[in-house]
Amino acid sequence: MMNRLPIYALALGAAISLAASVTSCNTTGCTENRNAVPLAKFLDATTDQTIGLDSIEITGIGQPNDSVLSAPGNVVSQVYLPMRPTHDNVAWCFAYKWKDLDYEEFNDTIKFAYTSVPFFASADCGAYYKYQITEMTYTDHLIHHVEVIDSLITNIDKVYVNIYFRVQPDGQ
Repeated sequence: MMNRLPIYALALGAAISLAASVTSCNTTGCTENRNAVPLAKFLDATTDQTIGLDSIEITGIGQPNDSVLSAPGNVVSQVYLPMRPTHDNVAWCFAYKWKDLDYEEFNDTIKFAYTSVPFFASADCGAYYKYQITEMTYTDHLIHHVEVIDSLITNIDKVYVNIYFRVQPDGQ
């Protein structure tokens, strides 16, 4: 019986070490999205159906080099609209590059006012900012209306904003 005790103790110790190493060692690290960036979906204002726009240019207003989020020639039905943690507002310009609509007076702008809140996710994921939208304004040239689905922007990858476009002239 005395000879078996060290073997059982050694086996038990090895099993505990193996279990601890399996649960504490995470080779994938943080697999979650580390940024809170709202996803905006494009919809037809008449049918509420998702639409794809191929001649739209979306740029950040007041962003470094007025960064382009979407360039004409790519069909897009949604776009990520990044916030700025060092500011309390952000704006985007929607320029329509179709032949009959490629005029600045038809461009639309969407603006959000928000508060930034730093959030510590975990040791693997670190910290990121959450954004609470407090106000939204938009122009309505080709944009019919904008709907904020969830005003608390987190790192969960989901649609936070619906943008409804006029895809047919009024009265048709």
